[in-house]
Amino acid sequence: MGFYSTSLGLVGIYAGLNILINLFLAYRVSANRVRSKVMTGTGNDDALYNASRAHVTNVEYTPIGLIGLVVLHLLAASIYVMHVVGLALTIGRILHAIGVSRTGESSPPRLVGTLLTWISQIVAGIACLWYVLL
Repeated sequence: MGFYSTSLGLVGIYAGLNILINLFLAYRVSANRVRSKVMTGTGNDDALYNASRAHVTNVEYTPIGLIGLVVLHLLAASIYVMHVVGLALTIGRILHAIGVSRTGESSPPRLVGTLLTWISQIVAGIACLWYVLL
């Protein structure tokens, strides 16, 4: 089977899902730009602002989580650890996007999404160190 393994397949699944989530969020920004006729910035359009924030924060957090998954694969980490990181990241990013898209204020999906995203990065960071140092 060569270099391909179950853990590499997991990286592919979570990378693919998160790439599609990011593309969907980018589409929402573009659709709101066309609707509001605001091509730069967000003007005074709340829907455009919220869509933009959902996309920007996804772009900030998702690459770090996916890099963590790739490194865990390279370190031959447990697929269960990788699933925790991948699921928490993916579900966290979806919930955060839902929360931010609905309102600029704090909301339960936004809070839970943020916590899951941070948990995914905490687990990935600790697991990377664990597999290297122990």
